[in-house]
Amino acid sequence: MKVVLFSILLLVLSFQKPTIDNDKGRWKPYYIDAVPAVMATDWKLPFDVSDRKDIKQIKIISIFGDHRDSFYKGHIHTAIDINPLKSKTSLVNVYPIANGVVCSVHLAENQQTIVIRHKLTDGKEMFTSYKHLKEVYVGQGQQVTLQTKLARLFTKQESKKYGGDYHHLHLEIRKSFDDYGCASWLTMNQKQLNQRFYNPLIFLKTKLKN
Repeated sequence: MKVVLFSILLLVLSFQKPTIDNDKGRWKPYYIDAVPAVMATDWKLPFDVSDRKDIKQIKIISIFGDHRDSFYKGHIHTAIDINPLKSKTSLVNVYPIANGVVCSVHLAENQQTIVIRHKLTDGKEMFTSYKHLKEVYVGQGQQVTLQTKLARLFTKQESKKYGGDYHHLHLEIRKSFDDYGCASWLTMNQKQLNQRFYNPLIFLKTKLKN
């Protein structure tokens, strides 16, 4: 009888509602503790537009802090979804917003994600995350600059395969990456949002002025 009860308990635990704390271990293997070789001293938009310092060169598809029912019902949007106002090429390429090192490439299909670790001039660090990538051109541990082509986005036609609107960049500005990525879909309240994320639009507006 004890064996049966123990088996039932294990089964119940296996169907627990996922949280950042109980899910982050799954994503740790996709993280590499690489150190940026160059500090992040300059910041630009992640697209090849006429002026990568002009915030008006992007269009906002979705805002930071929205409540979402996609991917994991009820989570908070930890990013801004953006596209270039006018891309120089038909296929939209994605670039780092500052110098850094690729510390994670995770997920797949319409959720492919690159995370870059940045070293700041004050000795602190932060991370930027780029999601909904059709093709990835960099690997774990690779040092990147503002000119490094990281990936390209889905076209509208390619996005239709997944039954959703994935032809945009989900851009996160992170204070930390201790969740190894799962906070992107498991952030459920304002406290968790403030703990790990900056508002990307406010961040960019501030940094692009420098």
